[in-house]
Amino acid sequence: MTTMHRLSMASILLFSAQQAHAELTFGLDLFKDSGDRDLSASYSRSGNEIDTSTSVADSTGYRLRLGLGSVKENRTEFYFTQYDVDESGLLGYKNEWELGVNYIFTFLKKPANPLLKPVSPFLKAGIGLGQADTDVVFVDSYGETTDNIYNAHINLGGGVSYSFTDNIAITGSIEYVYRSWQDFEYGGDVTFSPSDSLFRLGVGIDVSF
Repeated sequence: MTTMHRLSMASILLFSAQQAHAELTFGLDLFKDSGDRDLSASYSRSGNEIDTSTSVADSTGYRLRLGLGSVKENRTEFYFTQYDVDESGLLGYKNEWELGVNYIFTFLKKPANPLLKPVSPFLKAGIGLGQADTDVVFVDSYGETTDNIYNAHINLGGGVSYSFTDNIAITGSIEYVYRSWQDFEYGGDVTFSPSDSLFRLGVGIDVSF
């Protein structure tokens, strides 16, 4: 075996060893949303816009998270969110859920003050997709009849994690979420365009392995 082959093999083994020891962080949050949901509409034939109506988008729910790294590190985090809207609004929204990915940027990885060692402030940004069941049957953009409506959303936020041990931490966060729901036709003459914006307060627990 040549020296080049030995170096290549050593690099592969080192990379594999690093991957094997990479941490995963599982998290569970409980959260409360406060925001508004807008519903604008226009006549499909004339294009004339109907006045926008606004309903409350306050909700409560939970979020499961899987982070590729520890709470002390910058990391990518995947999430699943399930929540219930306090007021269903004009369309009767219910059974809403979201899937997405965040990037977490942490601070104070090696603080000079020992008292700050358990504390990890962070910022985050992410994108995702979601779905809601509604009480209204409509025609989607593919011409199919359904009562499900989908959204694309972004979120920006931050928070603080406090580590009790090397593997367990509690986390508090606040974030801004904007959701743009798909346009859909109702009755053949009207096109609806829903959207909402809200602030989300959450508290959770993180466990690293």
